[in-house]
Amino acid sequence: MDIFRTLIVPAADAPLARTIAATLDPAHSQGMFETPLSPTGAEPATHFISTGMIGEGFAALIPLATWAQQGDPPEWVRTSYDPGKPAVTTAMCEKAGLEVTEAEVEALYAAADVTAEDPWAALGRLGLKIVTPPPAEPVEPVPAALETPDAA
Repeated sequence: MDIFRTLIVPAADAPLARTIAATLDPAHSQGMFETPLSPTGAEPATHFISTGMIGEGFAALIPLATWAQQGDPPEWVRTSYDPGKPAVTTAMCEKAGLEVTEAEVEALYAAADVTAEDPWAALGRLGLKIVTPPPAEPVEPVPAALETPDAA
């Protein structure tokens, strides 16, 4: 059974997150952690997001937090947290031939924001925006003398 998750990781951890996902959940990992985020929506990316369905087995290995707004004025409060299973993740990665340490997995899991939230809610809670690439440089028109005449 597939489970919906929104996963956000710091940019420095994105390569490891991609590799672990591809190793442990290859059916769902294509394109994971490819969307860059930053507080301003401008480069450089500070985080990467992946949102959608993942395998139930993979979901059981990774952290999961639940958040709610509480107080007046409302503030985000973490209401539950499962740190995931870094030791099991490490063992499964090693069995699949991926060289990773438990400390690396623990650090990744500690830095990740994993929820069942709508991605827009998670972005708002974290103060992040999707990075918009800079506009393309204008292209000079090809001089008429260099254009290829139509073959008619």
